[in-house]
Amino acid sequence: MSLTPVAVRRIFIYNGRTLPDPDPQMAPEAVKQFYSAIHADLTNAAVEGGNFEGDTQTYEFRRGVGTKG
Repeated sequence: MSLTPVAVRRIFIYNGRTLPDPDPQMAPEAVKQFYSAIHADLTNAAVEGGNFEGDTQTYEFRRGVGTKG
């Protein structure tokens, strides 16, 4: 039995919208910084996830504003 490599697709979700991966070589934190120029709220957001569903890896940017604790 041989293994076949599969390309992993990453998606980033922010505020219910899917943002395309600007560069697969970028770390998720770098992707957050990339999109913070467009979405200023991302500056203080946390990166969550990294979960796999099939060949897709999903990250979610969660805003830190408006949360207590």
